Amino acid sequence: MITNLKIIRAEGLNPHRNQAIERYLLDTCKQGEMILYLWANDKTVFIGKNQNAYTECRITELSEDGGFVARRFTGGGAVYHDKGNLNFTFIAHREDYNIKNQFAVMTGAMKVLGFNAELTGRNDVVIDGKKFSGNAFYKSEGACLHHGTILINSNYQSIAKYLNVSRVKLNAKGVKSVVSRVGNLSDYRTDINSEEVAKALISALQRRYPQAKCEFMKESDLPQDKLQELTERFADQAYILGDDIHYNAAFEHRYEWGVADVRLEFNGNIIEKAKIYSDTLDTEAVELKEKLLTGLDITRSVDPRIKDIIETIGAEK
Repeated sequence: MITNLKIIRAEGLNPHRNQAIERYLLDTCKQGEMILYLWANDKTVFIGKNQNAYTECRITELSEDGGFVARRFTGGGAVYHDKGNLNFTFIAHREDYNIKNQFAVMTGAMKVLGFNAELTGRNDVVIDGKKFSGNAFYKSEGACLHHGTILINSNYQSIAKYLNVSRVKLNAKGVKSVVSRVGNLSDYRTDINSEEVAKALISALQRRYPQAKCEFMKESDLPQDKLQELTERFADQAYILGDDIHYNAAFEHRYEWGVADVRLEFNGNIIEKAKIYSDTLDTEAVELKEKLLTGLDITRSVDPRIKDIIETIGAEK
């Protein structure tokens, strides 16, 4: 049962610092707490845990323009953040975590602001079919996390400039570009701003848990040495860019659970190394499937187990 609400707003726009705060809050969340963390990054492509940074964004252009690439520890696809985007994170202990309640807070806040928002597909929230919020989820040993974006007045030109979205994914959604499927809240209300959205989210959370005590926190309330340690971890280029392995074969396909970009490296007829880049929300399944693919013999009529292994990534929970 939620008895205490903790609300914290990030003070800066550095994605690695903001990730550090989020991770610390997740690792220290106590039973009975619901944490709402509000944050924003500037000029950042934020990729999912299992995605390939080199194929998801134009790294050189982003770097030359003073931007960042950051990697989440949650699944899902790449998104673009700037000062016209507000991010929210709900964190609760496993016993208190309730995705329906959290989405109700988010859509309830949108309703108060005058928007008719609805949840569609795996993790998108839309207005009139236009996605303004993508969401992702994570479960640690003690607590769970649900975070998402809210496009308020984000720069469409920058989204198109820095993001590379899989043609397979766009075709599956029946759209020509990533920009054609997203929308800003300012498209519907020109006077909307981040501060108003933040206040609406806080108010909606308090209405959802009216009996809970509400505590407002600052970054300075958190241990700065621990935040610095986590910031350095999330800023590490090896972590962000990952292992873009050499491969002998590659194929990409869109499944119900997301896109799989599969890379295989052989030693003779045996798969010596397998890498699956994906926007699936089920991050653990990707690692498991990579292990199952490793060691298969492709001379067995292109081993049928390859297809079975990959297709079921999102089926195991």
